[in-house]
Amino acid sequence: MIPKIALCSQFLLRNNRVFTRSLKVLQRQWTRHPGLPAASRGIHVDSPPIIPALTTSYAHGTSSTSLRHTTIGEALLKAVERSPDTEAVVFLQDGVRKTFAQLQQDVDQAAAGLLAIGLQKGDRLGMWGPNTYEWILFQFATAKAGIILVSVNPAYQPQEVEFALRKVGCKAIVCLTQFKTQKYCDMLRQICPEIETSTPGDIRSARLPDLRSVIVIDSRQPGMFHLEDVMQAGSSQYIQQLQDLQKKISFDDPINIQFTSGTTGVPKGATLSHHNIINNAYFVGSRMGYTWRIGYGTTENSPVTFCGSPSDNLDRKCDTVGYIMDHIEAKIVNPSTGEIVPLGMLGEVMIRGYCVMLEYWGDEAKTRECITKEGWYKTGDIGSMDAHSYLRIEGRIKDMIIRGGENIYPAEIEQFLHTHPKIKEAQVVGVADPRMGEEVCACIKLVDGKDCTEEEIKAYCKGQVRPNLLFNIS
Repeated sequence: MIPKIALCSQFLLRNNRVFTRSLKVLQRQWTRHPGLPAASRGIHVDSPPIIPALTTSYAHGTSSTSLRHTTIGEALLKAVERSPDTEAVVFLQDGVRKTFAQLQQDVDQAAAGLLAIGLQKGDRLGMWGPNTYEWILFQFATAKAGIILVSVNPAYQPQEVEFALRKVGCKAIVCLTQFKTQKYCDMLRQICPEIETSTPGDIRSARLPDLRSVIVIDSRQPGMFHLEDVMQAGSSQYIQQLQDLQKKISFDDPINIQFTSGTTGVPKGATLSHHNIINNAYFVGSRMGYTWRIGYGTTENSPVTFCGSPSDNLDRKCDTVGYIMDHIEAKIVNPSTGEIVPLGMLGEVMIRGYCVMLEYWGDEAKTRECITKEGWYKTGDIGSMDAHSYLRIEGRIKDMIIRGGENIYPAEIEQFLHTHPKIKEAQVVGVADPRMGEEVCACIKLVDGKDCTEEEIKAYCKGQVRPNLLFNIS
């Protein structure tokens, strides 16, 4: 897991006159946007929507709060200026307590140290291990130095970590010696036996050609840096280099690569910018406060796109994943035609806005496959939206059955079958059919001690479920 901190600064608007003219132009363009009735274009989300404003399955989360146009390093600096002596990070199990001022000092020292051992803006550094203070330290240090932090799953085995590090070309990796049964240093030596005889910072590996440095948090290992070495390497020369670098870092620069494989395929490196992370953390934090909420999102969307409210009624808390987030667009479309579906109808959930990742690192084909030329991210999830923009998730598009050109969603049929008093479990799948392409088969497990015939279940489904089902009853 990646520890995240929401730190934000106020955006200062210096030229109101220019902004007002620009806003009027944008308003005119938006007002004239074809194809959408006025009531369906946006829904104000400063508070939970109480007016059913949407007329079709498209929502734009309008907000009176502007997007944050800042980098992670700038956000930390603003937090330090506001509350230098307030505790920013506490790890009770490790006895770590840091104020914002102390965190900033550690971050600058670590960032300068990374520059000193040879990392440069745009290089990738892997973070491999459980939640520790060092996770937060290097998240901010890499951001300050313009280095891209790569989240490496702490449960990865040698083959998986080798794939991840090769895919994004990690120049350095930070890890513990081991955590529970995960022996990180031993696994790295298994992949790169050259480490044992290397000078720290000058690893030359056949299997990981980009890797130069391994930084160990808790022990000294042959061929690897200890964390103290990196911190001490950040001399005044590199502190100055770090300060000069701040002018070259943009909030649109990539800052994180988070591996995601969805439901199938090899992991893909979702690449997120400062802008992605800062804004999503800010708006999620603003809505959630100190209370846990139901929410929905994907790694590729930074990650949260829908989130609930404590005032939601029980049905919404149980049946939906919340309403649209600030400054995000969502639509539900027919997967076959791409057309927006009516309210309450099922289709693929698509997302557009500041939250959409930059790309899958080093995989242009996969990026084009999931982000349309208009900027919509195709989630692959099947859902429906109501007039308040509350979203229900029903399943995955990969589960969809296409029968004679008709889109059929197994989850809908399964939910109905589960209402039968004799049915304990139901799984609906597609089976090959020479005429229709696919037919729909329901695999049913009966309640213990109950008997039920295929004819009885067909009679129960008549007029309620389409099409006619094939049954496998046990």
